[in-house]
Amino acid sequence: MADIDQKKIVEPSGVCYHPLRGTIFVVGDQGEVDELRTDGTPVSAVPVSGDLEEITVDPSTGLLYILVEAADIILEFDPVQGEVRRRFPVERSFGGDPSFLRVTQPFDNGLESMAFIPSATHPEGGTFIVGNQEDPPCLVEVEVPLRSSGPAGGPAKIIRVLTTEIQDPAAMYFDAQTGLLNVVCDAPNVLLEMTLQGKVVKSYAFPGNDQEGVCRDPDGYIYIAQDSGGILKLRDLRKR
Repeated sequence: MADIDQKKIVEPSGVCYHPLRGTIFVVGDQGEVDELRTDGTPVSAVPVSGDLEEITVDPSTGLLYILVEAADIILEFDPVQGEVRRRFPVERSFGGDPSFLRVTQPFDNGLESMAFIPSATHPEGGTFIVGNQEDPPCLVEVEVPLRSSGPAGGPAKIIRVLTTEIQDPAAMYFDAQTGLLNVVCDAPNVLLEMTLQGKVVKSYAFPGNDQEGVCRDPDGYIYIAQDSGGILKLRDLRKR
């Protein structure tokens, strides 16, 4: 395990591997999108306004999606042009409750983690699984109008609750090979492998501190973004 962050990104809070570019993208609380090679060499840096909490990729388009904390907005980011294209505010209502996702403090209480789940049969090309940190701590499926909205974007809606039996879902990625969500719970320092129905398959002790971003590359390496500083790279020794 090694810290590969040559740039020393301040408060990195999200990381994803981009399959079309062969690089990783990192976002942080200070409002910047950084592209790094898998050895940590900086490629580019683009300022984006907001407390950027998580990042994920649509592998069919190469577009990136960034979660803005407290504002609960998903930004669509074009890595080729280096700019935000559209904005999708996430509605907090579900099941007739207009404030199903409650925000009682300005930070560390709202949407915290996110992964895109591709689907060739879904009209929007897929959906997002999003982790709400507290009040209530849960995983929800969110439908975002990626194909049906115009150039400005549109509202994103909760369509399903996977589970509320979870503590501090701070980071996640979707493993297309296994079909499982990999969810990091920051407070207890565990990694959960979960089905898309919310069932825990396996649980592992997880290294690092303040882990707020996680992803895996095709070569079998895991990358961990630590809010306290550093991008850790380690070999994934799990059997797949």
